[in-house]
Amino acid sequence: MGLKKGPFVVAQTFSVEDAYGGTGAITLAADGDSEIVATVDVCIKEPQKTQVSLDSMAQIAVGGTPPPPPAPPSVASDPVILNVSVTFEVRYEILRNGNVIATINDEMDYEGVAAGRHTNFPNFPIVDDNPRAGINTYDLKVTRVSTSFVDDIFVASRSLKATVITL
Repeated sequence: MGLKKGPFVVAQTFSVEDAYGGTGAITLAADGDSEIVATVDVCIKEPQKTQVSLDSMAQIAVGGTPPPPPAPPSVASDPVILNVSVTFEVRYEILRNGNVIATINDEMDYEGVAAGRHTNFPNFPIVDDNPRAGINTYDLKVTRVSTSFVDDIFVASRSLKATVITL
């Protein structure tokens, strides 16, 4: 008896209870920091007859220093001092064998609070029509691009799933 020739799934998932640096959370402490946050390996026998459907998500939590109080009148026209929101930009990439095959750049603004905020990069589905024969390693990579009034960015719960479909 052999294996059915239907789709098969490979996944790596992490559930993190405390998004703000709890066990399993990954810290991106400085602008430019990046980490591979999930990885799956897929073996492809017939690349011309195979597609790999990739689904991913990541919870991004931000711990920040609230913006300073309003400036005295002598510096009231300085836009940096008057900034009352927290801004951060994160790049979210899917890689195949170390090469980027999809990217999302996301910049978010919100009112600064001492307790932090979090958001989810929702399912980021793509189809890889060109996998290579042999083992293909797919990575989910998150990069802290730039921030304003942000101490740490945490990558908390996250998942990468590959569904291999033979045509």
